[in-house]
Amino acid sequence: MTASSEVTRQAGPVAIGVGYALADFEVPDATSALIAEAVPENTALAYRSRWRSFDAWCAREGRVALPATAHTVAAYLTHLAIERGLKATTVDAHLTAIRAVHRGAGATTPDALTARKVVVAAQRREASRDGRYGPRKAVPVMAADLPSIVACCDDQTAAGLRDRAIVLLGFALLARRSELAALNLSDVELVPADGLAVTIRSSKTDQSARGVIRRIHYAANERVCPVRAITAWTNFLAERGITTGPLFTRIDRWGNVGPGAGGRYADSGAGARSAAIGISRDGRLRPQAVGAIVTALCASAGLADAAIAAAETRRYSGHSLRRGGATSMLAAGAQPLHVSRHGRWSDGSRSFAGYVEEATGFGDANPTNGLLLGPPSDGRPYAESARRGRSRPPGRARPSGRGWRCAGCCPTR
Repeated sequence: MTASSEVTRQAGPVAIGVGYALADFEVPDATSALIAEAVPENTALAYRSRWRSFDAWCAREGRVALPATAHTVAAYLTHLAIERGLKATTVDAHLTAIRAVHRGAGATTPDALTARKVVVAAQRREASRDGRYGPRKAVPVMAADLPSIVACCDDQTAAGLRDRAIVLLGFALLARRSELAALNLSDVELVPADGLAVTIRSSKTDQSARGVIRRIHYAANERVCPVRAITAWTNFLAERGITTGPLFTRIDRWGNVGPGAGGRYADSGAGARSAAIGISRDGRLRPQAVGAIVTALCASAGLADAAIAAAETRRYSGHSLRRGGATSMLAAGAQPLHVSRHGRWSDGSRSFAGYVEEATGFGDANPTNGLLLGPPSDGRPYAESARRGRSRPPGRARPSGRGWRCAGCCPTR
């Protein structure tokens, strides 16, 4: 059940107009199930948590949570930003959850104009306090970091095999945490002599679940080869009779894998509660666990810089694989369009444009490249000397009477 439908059941219809019956405001169980399937599990959990927080605050303050007024929502966001000291992005996420629950309950959605002003003010305060503007980005895991990370994975243990496969596949696939956690064994196919074909059934930019297939080559270095890492992990699962279900599973302290994992993964009270809110108990790793694995491995490899950790501005996370993989591919000369499509960024993504700028910031695309290379030898202004080709370094392309030709290695066009 989604957060919005849960609230609807508790509060009932907000208003019944003339000509309507109670049935007009009820949602059949089959419809509720389909709606629940359409909402990502992490989103539904986040909405529930944020709505409970808002509902409890309204009860303490003597305010109405559903339907809430714009003034109540703005006051709550101020409470989050000032009294609780939450980040502006988290405050904005609470606003999104409150409006989503109102829409699902059939209530009038609070006007967000005043609330958005609170979020913007919180962003400015945060930037002024930290001396930082723009989004806080995860530290990228670059290609050169992979050997030290996989060296921390013990291939003689189930956890070591799994964690190595997670890191290498996430890096090569430019995968989000949710995409890695959602993979099934049937989604990875070994293509002999070529590599691995991975089916991603849905993603952040593919909410309709059309699905895409991404192919990954073998790596020359066996220790950092994602294809060999996935093969070793799937062979380990097959030896234990696991040939279907999630690709990356839970592992307890005794080495039990998947649904057989005990301890805090056992289907006791926590399992019953998870089943009640729609969490699968098939042993699948959750996206948060994928991020925790990456963070722990980077710390074990000594990649977490002390200054970064002390400032609490940036850290290694599950997104480090996606960001570092894209930056490494671009720095190695891959075409931005190919990297963007491989990583499933939407066309025109501002996030991906930032990766391109980081990887090629001082490359040929920089407009200052070759602009002021030295004093002109003939006393003319820079612009005029540049047009005459006099401020060029040796080997740089120079103009000729019939077009452009390089410094002797190419014929004149």
